[in-house]
Amino acid sequence: MTLQHVPRRRLSFMEANSMDANIVIDTGLTGFIMLDRILEVNADRIVGMRTFTGASADLPLESFAQIGAFHIRYLTGFSRHVFLIKIASCSIPLRIPLEGEYVLTGTLLSRTDSSFRSSVKAERDKETTAEAELLYAAVDYDHNFQKDILHDHYTKAFSCLQRDIKTA
Repeated sequence: MTLQHVPRRRLSFMEANSMDANIVIDTGLTGFIMLDRILEVNADRIVGMRTFTGASADLPLESFAQIGAFHIRYLTGFSRHVFLIKIASCSIPLRIPLEGEYVLTGTLLSRTDSSFRSSVKAERDKETTAEAELLYAAVDYDHNFQKDILHDHYTKAFSCLQRDIKTA
């Protein structure tokens, strides 16, 4: 089984002033999953792997955001849409690109019904090379975040990552 990229979609969001705004989400990438596999997951933490090749700071940060979001999706039984709302702190080397295989560990620090705070770190040879504290929100699926598309996408991606099946 391989994972297919969620098709390009045009999503409409209502702005605070009640004016319609169309936002097109298009990364330009196919299969925008920045994790290679998930090794372990439980109520307190998630552990995964990612191999970086000359990665600038934005790629490890996206990997951090994704592994934390997968942890929260797991905790909520994939029943809600999860997204990053704030980078509370971040320490990623800017001048030295990340090279090689890294263990990514996300630890849940606190939560409410709809907000979550996680600490995520990247380790290589048991040395922490980058870390961040991230805040997430979990909202019910609705017309903007459609369950029939997103739920299936994230459960399939999670399953493939746990079974070390390469995603497309």
